[in-house]
Amino acid sequence: MARKVMPMKAMAAVLAFVAGEAVNVSRVCREVGVSRKTFYKYVKRCREAGGAGGFEERSRRPYTFPRAVAADVEEAVVGLRKQLADDGHEHGATTIQWHLGRDRRFTGRVPSVATVHRILVRRGFVVAQPEKRPKSSWRRFEAPAPNEWWQIDFIDWVTALDGLVKVFNILDDHSRVACRCRAVAAATGEQAWTTFCQAAQRWGLPAGVLSDNGLCFSGKLRGFEVLFEAKLRDAGVRPFTGRPYHPQTTGKVERFQQTLKKWLRRQDRRHGLAADLAALQARLDQFCAYYNEQRPHQGIGRVTPLSRWQANPTAKPATVPLAHPAPRNQSHTVTVGANGVIALHKLNIGVGTKWAGCQATVIVDGHYATILSGDHLVRHLKIDHTRTYQPTRRRRGLTS
Repeated sequence: MARKVMPMKAMAAVLAFVAGEAVNVSRVCREVGVSRKTFYKYVKRCREAGGAGGFEERSRRPYTFPRAVAADVEEAVVGLRKQLADDGHEHGATTIQWHLGRDRRFTGRVPSVATVHRILVRRGFVVAQPEKRPKSSWRRFEAPAPNEWWQIDFIDWVTALDGLVKVFNILDDHSRVACRCRAVAAATGEQAWTTFCQAAQRWGLPAGVLSDNGLCFSGKLRGFEVLFEAKLRDAGVRPFTGRPYHPQTTGKVERFQQTLKKWLRRQDRRHGLAADLAALQARLDQFCAYYNEQRPHQGIGRVTPLSRWQANPTAKPATVPLAHPAPRNQSHTVTVGANGVIALHKLNIGVGTKWAGCQATVIVDGHYATILSGDHLVRHLKIDHTRTYQPTRRRRGLTS
């Protein structure tokens, strides 16, 4: 709010009054629109300053700040911010306030989340992001109990000796407990099932498992059942998937993996790449222990995932195996020819010479064919029934 400037006529009258001249204060104040209180305020200031210096602007900042954050608390906020960021952990105002609340030095003096945020803004740690989607637009869903369903996915990572590897991650939808993070050489159905079994040994069997449509998890879109789905149904666990190209369905494990990758990148910068799968697994176990037991989760009321898991009874799987979907495709087991071509009835399907001599499973569903070698998807194509040979189309950089 702009300050009201003292009119020149009023200033002259104030100086004359200070000099001892006779001044009709009421009339001057009426003419210039200034209150008598303001007039005498400037009289006092001019007497203290010895002249016109009393009209200089003064700061409105209060002399005392009875509700100000203590200096040691503010330094603790800044220190926690730097420490959490250096360790690769979440370092927002909510997390910092949670950690301060568990430090006995600040008992009864822990600032609010809003105050912590203002400190971070004032100290230059927060960059405005006005383009971010507002929280009011989010549509949240959550399992009603622990083990109601798990979310499973995997990410790529790199080790020094093994190169590109995969990391399977399983997250409980209700409590956000990281049930299992496991480093493997390849993302296959067998490895997904082994990871699930290890998680079940620690946390018990869930009622359902949510995944994307990756071939190691589900063959639903391709019209067949993969090993992971079949074993889940045999154990009484319901497998279900999100719709294609919609990662928001498995958003909780996707967000967990974002946090995990941020932490792993920090470890790689500090200590170098993990030497092999065993070294990477040790880092994953360290992260899961911190994530489950020491990190407040904003999505579940700023408590740790483990404490929320323990607060509610867990859901159980079905007591009998679930029914398997009826097969609706024609499946054929063939050997790929030396020229990289599969001969099937009146169709010759090119898959490439790298698969020559390999056993392959060809699943034909109307106008589409899916070719698998073990758990590897070799090719998925739309059949052109006007021709016998189905080319790979790789020479022109195309895919079928």
